Amino acid sequence: MMSTRSRSLHISLILLSCCVVAMAAYYTVVNYGVNAGSAEPEIFGDVWVEEIDLSSMTRSQAEEALHRYIDEVISQQIVLAFGDEAWQLDPADIGLSVFVGEIVERALAVGRTGNWLERLKFRILRPRERVNIPLIMSVDEGRFRDFVFALMTDIYVAPEDAAFVINPDDTVSVRPSNTGRYLDPEDLGNHIKEVALKRTDRTVVLNVKPMVPALTTEQANAMNIRECIGRFSTNFNPENKPRVHNIREAARAIDGVILGPGETFSFNEIVGPRSAEAGYLEAPVMVDDDLVPGIGGGICQVSSTLYNAVLLANLSIVARSNHSMLPSYIQAGRDAAVAYDYMDFKFRNDGSSHILVKLIVADNSITAKVYGYAPDGYHVSIVASVDEKIPPGTVTVEDPSLAPGDEVVDDEGAWGYVVTVYRVITKDGVELSRERVSKDRYRARPKRILVGVPSL
Repeated sequence: MMSTRSRSLHISLILLSCCVVAMAAYYTVVNYGVNAGSAEPEIFGDVWVEEIDLSSMTRSQAEEALHRYIDEVISQQIVLAFGDEAWQLDPADIGLSVFVGEIVERALAVGRTGNWLERLKFRILRPRERVNIPLIMSVDEGRFRDFVFALMTDIYVAPEDAAFVINPDDTVSVRPSNTGRYLDPEDLGNHIKEVALKRTDRTVVLNVKPMVPALTTEQANAMNIRECIGRFSTNFNPENKPRVHNIREAARAIDGVILGPGETFSFNEIVGPRSAEAGYLEAPVMVDDDLVPGIGGGICQVSSTLYNAVLLANLSIVARSNHSMLPSYIQAGRDAAVAYDYMDFKFRNDGSSHILVKLIVADNSITAKVYGYAPDGYHVSIVASVDEKIPPGTVTVEDPSLAPGDEVVDDEGAWGYVVTVYRVITKDGVELSRERVSKDRYRARPKRILVGVPSL
C-alpha cells in the first residue's frame, strides 16, 4: 500500500511531466508558428520594418509586403536641393537595392535565437515592445561616384578674384570679385538612404560650401590703388626681333606685380634666369665695351625703363647699378643694369598704399607704369647734372682687306660721362626736397678706325 508521502511525490511527478509536455508543445507552436493549412513559420508579433508591421506574416507574405513598400516609397524620385536650385534623382540611377531576403530572415529570427528556454521566456515574459528591423540597402559604388561627380561638376562655380581695371585716363577701378561654390559630398550617400525611406519630404539639402576668392572686392579696395603715380618709356629697334622678344618676355613676367607697404621688388627674383630654357633668345649684349651675342640681350632696357618709373613714383631704391658704358636707349644716370647671378635691381614700397606695376610693350617702345596713391598737388621730377664729359679718343686697327693707306671709320665711338642724378619733389610749384639719387661714371668708347696694312 502506497504511503501518503509517496503518493504526493508521484502526483508531483505527473504534474511536472504534464507541464513539460505542455511547454514543449507551446514551444513547438511559437517557434515554428504553425497554423492550419500552412507549414511556413510566422514572424512573431510587434516586429516592424520601417512602416510595415510584419507580425504573424510568413516569409512569402513579408517579402511581398517589403517589395510593395519598395515600389511605393523607395523607388520614387528624390529631390536634391540647394537654395532655389533642385536636381532629381531616380534611385535606380545609382543602383539602389534593398536586401529583402536578409531583412525577412532577421524578422523571422526574432524570438528564435538562443536555447529553447530562452526563446520561451522571450514569448512569455518579454514586455510588449516594438522590435524594429532596419531596412538594409546599398548602392552601386561606381554608378554613385559617377552621379556625385556629375552633380559636383554641375554645382561647381569657380571663384573670381577682384581685378584692377586701368581706365583710359590712367585712373584705376576695381572689378568686383565673385564667391564660388562647391559640393561637399561627405555623408551624401547616407542622407540619400535616409530620405529614401520616407513617403513624404523626400528632399536632401545639399552641403554646398562657398569658395572665397583669393582677392575680394573689399581687399582690393583697401589696397588704395587709385591712379598712375609714375611712368616712363624708352624706344627700341623693332627690326631686332630676338631683342624685342626678350624685352617682351621680361615685361610679361613683371606685368601685374602688386607690392604691399614695406615690400621689396627684386627684378631677378621676378624675371628669373635669362636662359634658352626659360624662353630667351640670343641678342647683342655689352661685354668689355663691345656688343657681342648673348642669351637675354635687351633685358636691361626693361629694368632701366622700370627704374625711371619707380623714381618718378617716389619709391625707395634698394639696389641699382649703372652700365660701364652708356646704353643708347637711355640718358646718362637713368639706366639700371641687371645680371641674374650677381647684379639686381630692387626697390621698396615705402607708401601707405599698395602699388601695381604694369609694363606695356608696343611695336617700338616699352612703357613702365606704377599705380598707387599720391597726395594731390605733389610732383616728382628727375634732374641729371653732367659733372664731366670724357672724350672718346681714337684707336686704329689694321685690316688686311683694305688697300695700303686706306682708312675706314668702323665705330664713331661715344663720350663718357660723370653724372649726378637728383629727385626733386615740388608741391603746387614750390620745391620741397632735392634728393641725390646717384652719381655714375660711364667710360668713353673710343672711335675705331680700320686701316689698310702696308705691303712689304
